[in-house]
Amino acid sequence: MLTNYDLKARARNRVKGPAFNVSIKLSMFLIIWQILSSVWDGNQAPVVSFAQTTMTFGESLQFLFRLFTTNMVGEIAFGVFGLGAMWAFVEWGRNKEVPEQPFADGLKFWGRSTIVDVVVLLGLRFLFTFLWTLVLIIPGIVKSFGYSQAPLIYAEDHKQGVEITNLSEYLLRSQELMAGYKLRLFWLQLSFIGWWILVALTFGLGAIYVVPYYNATMAEFYIELTRERRYGARATYTASTSNEDDEL
Repeated sequence: MLTNYDLKARARNRVKGPAFNVSIKLSMFLIIWQILSSVWDGNQAPVVSFAQTTMTFGESLQFLFRLFTTNMVGEIAFGVFGLGAMWAFVEWGRNKEVPEQPFADGLKFWGRSTIVDVVVLLGLRFLFTFLWTLVLIIPGIVKSFGYSQAPLIYAEDHKQGVEITNLSEYLLRSQELMAGYKLRLFWLQLSFIGWWILVALTFGLGAIYVVPYYNATMAEFYIELTRERRYGARATYTASTSNEDDEL
């Protein structure tokens, strides 16, 4: 499998030149969501901090419940928008063909035949990750990486016309796919921490570049992961990208 540096180098081809405009259109809804979330979090943080010092036990439970439901709804909404964009990046990376209708591709899984499946799958992933986190923090983090590829596996089955009957099966298949690669994905995502700090410092405006870059990188990870699982390590090919340093 390519190194994380090579995966990011290949992804940078999607966020420079004419391809950048397509990537922005693919990620438009995610970019808007990220900007609104950054502004909202910035306005709410001081209020929450003050409220936490004056809460009763009952109010604390209500606050935690609202926090749980808000995070679940946010992850599901972000995931529904993100799956269309992410899958478009996967097909772009595999077929080397620029998406002709990026806005439409970003909403690919909003159809009646898929929206319920995607919402349920993302809800199950959030719930199982949350339950593992209640056991101990570390198992929850491990499971979150284990379940990370479930939506893309679903998207692949949907494209191939596979009959979908058991959505929880995708969580198990994701764990199998990620066996031995969870730490690799952890380091890959950690390498974006500087970029996400930039997004926060710019009140979300940095997301115009960071969100497409991140999505393209995660898509390249999935492409290489499935390629290696299917054909073995020797199937990995050399990235045809520059070696520019992109770290913050």
